[in-house]
Amino acid sequence: GEEYFDPDLDDGEGGVSSLLHFRANIRAAGLEGTVIPALSPSQVVARLPIVPPALVFIDGGHSMPAALADWQNWGARVMAGGLLAIHDVFPNPADGGRPPHEIYKLALHSGLFKEEKAVKSLRVLRRL
Repeated sequence: GEEYFDPDLDDGEGGVSSLLHFRANIRAAGLEGTVIPALSPSQVVARLPIVPPALVFIDGGHSMPAALADWQNWGARVMAGGLLAIHDVFPNPADGGRPPHEIYKLALHSGLFKEEKAVKSLRVLRRL
């Protein structure tokens, strides 16, 4: 299981689900006709032929294999000028899960992205 998650997201079956919160936020923002959620494991969706996304939000697993899979499957797919947002980036390991910070560093060192903005534990990178 995941070590770090908001207890309000407990799905009652031993898992974590933010889908209800996500859908409510998309609806409240008036983005239901723009945002297309992918409700499958990252590796499954990444195999589909899709138009390069303008925004990829990585708020996935906090294990190193899960975070690396998100980066490897999605980092290079962001369209030029698009955004890669990575949640739960904590430079200090005592503050939270480390793998999102590691893929954030990979993205910066890849030469594909530059940091656009940092807000609390969210890092937003722009594709060059």
